[in-house]
Amino acid sequence: MTTPSYLYVALGDSITEGYSAPNRQGFATQLSRRLNEHIDSFSLVNTGKKGLTSGRLASILTSSSPHAHAVSQSSLLTLNIGGNDLIHAYVKYFLFGNMSIYARTIHTYKNNLHQIYKQIRQLSHAPLYTLNQFNPFPQSRTANTWIPLLNKATAEVSSTWNVTIVDIGELFRNREPKLIHQYRTGRLTDIRFGSGSYPVHPNRLGHQVITDALWETIIGQKNSRTG
Repeated sequence: MTTPSYLYVALGDSITEGYSAPNRQGFATQLSRRLNEHIDSFSLVNTGKKGLTSGRLASILTSSSPHAHAVSQSSLLTLNIGGNDLIHAYVKYFLFGNMSIYARTIHTYKNNLHQIYKQIRQLSHAPLYTLNQFNPFPQSRTANTWIPLLNKATAEVSSTWNVTIVDIGELFRNREPKLIHQYRTGRLTDIRFGSGSYPVHPNRLGHQVITDALWETIIGQKNSRTG
């Protein structure tokens, strides 16, 4: 099989996978279509997986996995991770009522993200763009506290590794009802355990917003290098 001359590898969880987008055609697929208009011999490897945490991704990248092989062949990388870390923290808090769970989660996430970047850079020097987290629950004090702190951690670690952040959180702010699939009240109680109802994913328009932001960032950096 001939290796494509340009390989886009999308790393992440269900948002990267395209969950809640029509036909799972999320931002990674939409971005690949735009790239394919300008690049011959183009291919997308979307490794997004529902429920993936930063710890699990770090483990996958340290192994001889298809993910690691794809990264080693990549021409472009995007990363979206961390949302499930906070969802797991919320479940633990819901069960045990210990608020320190959130702070420990942020600390662990930072360590995991360092490890993820370390493994990526050992495998590839392709341009890497990390999406931060939007807030699906803007009416929740807990979400309004810990999602910005997660994004702060992402920014700090990304700066250390010279990785570009695409600020999805800001783009979704005050537009949540229009951009989030099955958005209801904007409170954490909208998560219905056992029912599979998790209004935390972008809808069609939300994925389009992410695609546009990535495209503008990628093209903007390319123009600044060539200009």
